[in-house]
Amino acid sequence: MAVVQMLCATLIISLNVAPSLMAGIGSNVRRTPARILHPRLKRDNVGDTAQIPDVGDCQGCASSGSHAPYFSGQCFMCPVGTGGPTGPPGPQGVPGRDGRDGRDAPANAHVPDANDGGAGWGHEVRPTGSTGAGAIFVRWGRVDCPNSSVLVYRGVAGGAHYTHTGSGSNYMCMPEDPIYDEPIAGSSGQERGLLYGGEYQTDTFAQWNSLYQDDVPCAVCLAPNRQTLLMIPARNICPIGDGWVKEYSGYLVSEKFNHQGRTEFICMDRDPRPVPRSVHNSNGVLFFAVEGRCGSSGSGLPCGPYVDGYELTCAVCTM
Repeated sequence: MAVVQMLCATLIISLNVAPSLMAGIGSNVRRTPARILHPRLKRDNVGDTAQIPDVGDCQGCASSGSHAPYFSGQCFMCPVGTGGPTGPPGPQGVPGRDGRDGRDAPANAHVPDANDGGAGWGHEVRPTGSTGAGAIFVRWGRVDCPNSSVLVYRGVAGGAHYTHTGSGSNYMCMPEDPIYDEPIAGSSGQERGLLYGGEYQTDTFAQWNSLYQDDVPCAVCLAPNRQTLLMIPARNICPIGDGWVKEYSGYLVSEKFNHQGRTEFICMDRDPRPVPRSVHNSNGVLFFAVEGRCGSSGSGLPCGPYVDGYELTCAVCTM
């Protein structure tokens, strides 16, 4: 017990004497701020370390009277502060490039109808309730669509020249307002396929002889909510039942049998119209009525149901 009392007395004397001693020393020595060297801080020279900011520079980082752990001037153990105010809006971006026609059009875009008086593209509203899906077909010889469908675009018939053996072998409905993309003119067609307008060659077909040498119009139509399309040759009606709808009927046409250019057989509307003021006999791709050939030798259609030399009808049906 005497030993313990002696130690306590010594400790009290030390605590009372230490401040006066430190004050005396401090009067002759310039005091410098305390420094903390984090393990990841490097020494440039022996005894030279980075100055660490006081805890006052990072509130709440450490207890009062101590220094905060900093690395490269940043307090890496400080709590996350509250977010600052929202900055001002940035500058307006560069305008985007033009869209491709038709691809990004909204579902309720307008397309032309028969009463537009020459409007080219985009004027008729799809029927209410239409989803935009459906069967697509071409109505040859007309610029309007049946009541059961809507117009996508109108145009004129085009195809390869009847004397050419190359280029395409199909009729095409060419839009009234084409869009070109960096064309290169002046090749004279030497390294190109060639596409021409189309004409009626119907002077020997009584139903259409008034259209002889006129250009052929066309209309691309959408039959909403129907997914099946069928062109039936030699019939001008559609199957009965199962939801079949006749879009239009008429006569089969094609290129002439002995012309070098070959085309597909298509269905021309029974009541075709001309392209106004187009009589100029420039030929190009041609449209002739098609008649059947029957024979018992196996080279023709079966005689009886088919009559040799009769023009063949057709119907375009959807379901």
